[in-house]
Amino acid sequence: MNSIYKIFMLIGVLGLFFASCDDEYGPRKESIPVFEAVTVTPASFTFGDSITLNARMSDPATILATLKYEVVSEGRVVASGVIPMAGDTFLVNQSIFIPLLNNQADNSDVVVNLVAANVLKGKDSYQVTGLTGKRPVYNQLYLVTDDGTVAMLSPRSSDKNKFEATELTFETSFRFKVAEKLNADKTIDYSGAVFGNVNGQMAMISEAGESAFAYTPNADYTKAFVYDNYAFGVATTGSNLGADDLALSAFGNQDIYGESFRTLKRTLENGKTYQVFGKLGDASNIYNPDFFERISDSQVKFLGATGEYTLYYNPVRKNIFVGVDNPAYPEYLLACGWGLGYPTNVTSDEINAVYPGHKRVHTDWGFGNVMNYVLLRQISAGVYQGTFYTPGDQDHYAGFKPFENTGWANEKKAGQFTFTGEQIISGDNNWDIPNGENDPVIESANYRFTINLNDNTVHIEKVTL
Repeated sequence: MNSIYKIFMLIGVLGLFFASCDDEYGPRKESIPVFEAVTVTPASFTFGDSITLNARMSDPATILATLKYEVVSEGRVVASGVIPMAGDTFLVNQSIFIPLLNNQADNSDVVVNLVAANVLKGKDSYQVTGLTGKRPVYNQLYLVTDDGTVAMLSPRSSDKNKFEATELTFETSFRFKVAEKLNADKTIDYSGAVFGNVNGQMAMISEAGESAFAYTPNADYTKAFVYDNYAFGVATTGSNLGADDLALSAFGNQDIYGESFRTLKRTLENGKTYQVFGKLGDASNIYNPDFFERISDSQVKFLGATGEYTLYYNPVRKNIFVGVDNPAYPEYLLACGWGLGYPTNVTSDEINAVYPGHKRVHTDWGFGNVMNYVLLRQISAGVYQGTFYTPGDQDHYAGFKPFENTGWANEKKAGQFTFTGEQIISGDNNWDIPNGENDPVIESANYRFTINLNDNTVHIEKVTL
């Protein structure tokens, strides 16, 4: 009897234990979700657009948990996700972006596979059929590099899925995206299709997506670019520089004034037009206007005397100026001191972000490097021209003086000259732009100085570059 009593006691304890297994979802009952109604609209859509999934879900006994979906075309999952649900009835209204994949056929059959689950892991599935996906048609696309260069990609007459740009002057390597639409400022409009890098392959991307990378081997620059919008492939064609071409592939690297420069020593001819490639053709670059005339983004005309020069390109300041070995009168005057800088439209804050403590102005007293002084070129007998940014925008002060060579020869004191045009210079010795309490604040800008040693006059004009 004692043993039978113990058995009954054990059965009672187990019954109480299982009864206590009811949780916040109520008594555990076996059930599965019910697909009461499901629609996907539109039934015919374009890859690269969105479809809308609507569903009315219920469960007779258990709380709903999740609805998983997979959009499948030609045996490939083109989109998938999980929609959280709650309660014993739930209305689903979900927009699903359907990307264009590589090698996607036109007018493809598309199905949407659904799996609903409740909190007790009861599941049921449903499939939506009768959907058709179409390939998008683009009249043109845009190649947009990370440095802001834009080239139009036009469809080939022989293959509308291949878009190309020819007569490019790009670097041999660059990062890029391919876009359907551009904003007014030539940036990408992400309301249209955009293609970039996904796991090392070209694919549709969002605004947060990565740029792709292109490299053109055995060339000085990239001349042609082809984007295959069916296979999502990229092909480039390169070319080599001619005698009158300039590209960074020919430049070396040099650290000057704690900044990284690209430099090239070569002969430049007066009046000759040079083709500039890649980053040298960036429209935001400023070529020293005393030595170059910018004919177009990709062409510059040299204004200086024929001779050997060193070209200095600063990728942060986005300017290009020239230097010569041992510059001296009568070909040049050299201005050194404080508060001058070769023209650039890059702000001091932008320069300081890369080179802490550096500003748009960069000169100093001395001739140790080409950033300590600026050149004024002889434009006619005894007449010299130099265009500089001054005064420093951090303190609106400048104090400098022209000399005839790097040996401090024959200084040109301010008191020797009569100044016309913009009245920004004062002082008898140094050419000062003062910033005292009672001094007017001189606007920091690009000014062109024309020094005439024949009649000891200096004309100053503000210029826009």
